[in-house]
Amino acid sequence: MADTILLNNEVYHIGEDGLPCLIHYAPKAGGSHFSVTMVADLFLRGSKILFLTAYPMAKDNFLQQIKGDESKTAFITDESQLNSETQAIILESGNEKLFLQAIEKLDDLDERVILVKNMEVFSDAVFDSCLKLQKIILSGDIDKCSAKKQISDKQYKTIVLFSKPETPLKVEPPELEKYTGYLWGDGKEGLVSVRMEN
Repeated sequence: MADTILLNNEVYHIGEDGLPCLIHYAPKAGGSHFSVTMVADLFLRGSKILFLTAYPMAKDNFLQQIKGDESKTAFITDESQLNSETQAIILESGNEKLFLQAIEKLDDLDERVILVKNMEVFSDAVFDSCLKLQKIILSGDIDKCSAKKQISDKQYKTIVLFSKPETPLKVEPPELEKYTGYLWGDGKEGLVSVRMEN
């Protein structure tokens, strides 16, 4: 069962109309788990997903949260396996080349929510290819991104900060407790957290 996102202590769903979304966090601040929970929630409510992360733990967390629906996902390690039939395409962790091929090849790319998690690990080529897309969730430490200027210049409908970035963004978080983020979005703002569901 997916964990639950709370905004100001009430259950909150970020829909596709809340994208593009930028999620910034320092390590161990809670932003990583929040990012995966947000994508799992979108998936369980019917969104098609393209999932790129630097490390396998995020994939494992995602599969755990969508338990029972694993058959709607495909784990892709090679370009030849890419197809539009699967609701969630999970790319081999850290495989930037495969991500660029997916962006080129998938004929339903415009329908997919694209998560780029651990964005600080990836090269400018990833951002050159995906920053023009609307249904994108960029997640990680913006201060450590080689493309932080392009990333911060993009207009986002939702920004979630689990720590205060040095890179200037149009919103600043208040003082935050651990595992609590500040969400700014279309007509919505406040403190967000993830409630773990067992």
